[in-house]
Amino acid sequence: MLYTTPYDYSEDSIRQLDEKFREIENDRFLYCIQDQQKWDIEKVNHFIAQLRTSHMYALKELDRLRELEPTYNKEYSTNHRRYITTAQEVVSKMTSTLSGFKKIVAEFRNKGKNKKDVTIMDDTSLYSGPYMRNMFGWDTYQDQSAKDLLTELNSFLEDATKCIDIAMKMIDDEVAISNDPDTAYPIYQKDYRRTVSDSRLLINMIENQRPDLDNEFVKAYEEAEDARKLIASLFHTFNRERFAYNSACMAIHEGKKAELTREESLIWGRDNEVKVKRLRLLLDHILEVQNVMDDVIGWKGMLKGYFVMRLLYWCGWNGSKNEAILNYITKRCKGKIEVVKMGAVMTEKRKLVYLPPGKDNELQQTFNLKIDIFIDNLERNTTESD
Repeated sequence: MLYTTPYDYSEDSIRQLDEKFREIENDRFLYCIQDQQKWDIEKVNHFIAQLRTSHMYALKELDRLRELEPTYNKEYSTNHRRYITTAQEVVSKMTSTLSGFKKIVAEFRNKGKNKKDVTIMDDTSLYSGPYMRNMFGWDTYQDQSAKDLLTELNSFLEDATKCIDIAMKMIDDEVAISNDPDTAYPIYQKDYRRTVSDSRLLINMIENQRPDLDNEFVKAYEEAEDARKLIASLFHTFNRERFAYNSACMAIHEGKKAELTREESLIWGRDNEVKVKRLRLLLDHILEVQNVMDDVIGWKGMLKGYFVMRLLYWCGWNGSKNEAILNYITKRCKGKIEVVKMGAVMTEKRKLVYLPPGKDNELQQTFNLKIDIFIDNLERNTTESD
């Protein structure tokens, strides 16, 4: 199995750039600007405008990075790989951010050198080399233009440095996780469970496209000498869509071992094998439940909305309008009894807000106990008949 991982890169470019992005000293700046005889107020103002545009891009990048940073390395799959995966791509992403700054720096390049021999930022007295202190300082200039330019430069450099620092921390953490199965595997498990729990998405996927049970990821996982190391090495390799597909294949593969159907695998997963098999038994004998519980079947001969709501919670429903479990129950009850639609279930759920504190939990526990006792008796009878 060959996957392209996002860790094969040299960090030198971005780390060197980070070193260059430091505050420019007043005296060095004055020396450089006076050394360039062609500079005048109009030109200074022109570059201030250009730099402010670059600064705007830097602030946008900073906002994006700050928004991404808290979750980026807490999710196994990511749709941000093209945005921040390698040092080169971070630098590339900041091209528009740096353009105005580089134009200004280019104006301060040392004279008499072949411009192809060194980079713009290495070939400027703004950062290195000898310079003479101006004895009059800012008084040399009658207006604020030159001072405003330096203020804008340093403000830009400060925010650009923040961008690079955040990006480098994210990259360093990303690489560390990819080499640490103890950290990466729990992240994978959490992302996997969350993805599989989105049953509506995955069940829709398998209805429209048969998952390949010879899935490359599943096969590699089964054949790996150390599955946890494999999982770690593939950290951030998959985007969300591909990870969801792989998760569907993995859930079905694992469920098959536990004799679960595809739908059962995607709704509950192998970890809930016992619960699923107990639910099957319950639904096979659904008409008999009315003998031990009240309010099971309504006047239209359908399972009541209240009963179905409590049953969904017993099944592990999270209370949202995800109809995966309800659809499963409806299909298993076909030929025995009709099941209400989700609208009736949600109507009953909305009534719960009017119950006294703790009453809903009490009613659910009572319901669960009755259902569990009913299933226990079914299992006992089944065992005795065998």
